[in-house]
Amino acid sequence: MSVGDYEPLVNCNHKSADRIRILIADANAMSCELVRGALKRRRRFEVVACATNLQDLVEALETSAVDVALVGTHLKDGKGSGVRAVQQMRALCPHIRSVVLLEASERKLVLEAFRAGAKGVFRRSEPNLDVLSKCVDRVHAGQIWASNVEVEQLLEAFRGSAPITLTNRRGVNLLSKQESRIVWLVTEGRTNREIASHLDLSEHTVKNYLFKIFDKLGISNRVELVIYAMSQEDPLPTTSEGQVGSSLSKQAS
Repeated sequence: MSVGDYEPLVNCNHKSADRIRILIADANAMSCELVRGALKRRRRFEVVACATNLQDLVEALETSAVDVALVGTHLKDGKGSGVRAVQQMRALCPHIRSVVLLEASERKLVLEAFRAGAKGVFRRSEPNLDVLSKCVDRVHAGQIWASNVEVEQLLEAFRGSAPITLTNRRGVNLLSKQESRIVWLVTEGRTNREIASHLDLSEHTVKNYLFKIFDKLGISNRVELVIYAMSQEDPLPTTSEGQVGSSLSKQAS
């Protein structure tokens, strides 16, 4: 049974609310309750449903308006089913912002989570549950949540890969060839100085190119650019955060 089978019934009403309405999905009901208990301390949060499998998750979407979904990597439906559920939710209700709950910061799972459309990843090993509350707040506000470790894993996944072509849903290139080269070098973790040297440009010119790229893609910073490039199977601009607990301003340096 796939989430897509229920598409006509899914409730995607996302009118603004005073509270952040949260769906928790995990293979273990006890884990769901632990997360629910941690979030109940914040008055702004309202846990509207818990689910342990895809069918429960779809039923929750049918009956409850959801702003943020916290989804375990695996549900009772099998290995990786939580990540697949995130992908399906993105297709059915794109306004829902999902965070994948990881057992460990494993590069493969981090990549799969963001490719599926997650707006953040959160390690269960994080001892301070207040950080989870901050994660929900930031993701709800339209930012990306990832630790420095996970950002480095994203960069590492791109190093040595072929230049990236960014297109819209109709396959039209969004960037010029030079802009695409710069995106490729950014995803390799190169600094503006290194990019300038590689392309025989001035640092000032590279910075101007980056501002133009950010503007064209509707994004704000280098971390977000990497995540955008990585998710090009279904590109959607986001506003991102490069490390836990800190917001990145709109800058090209």
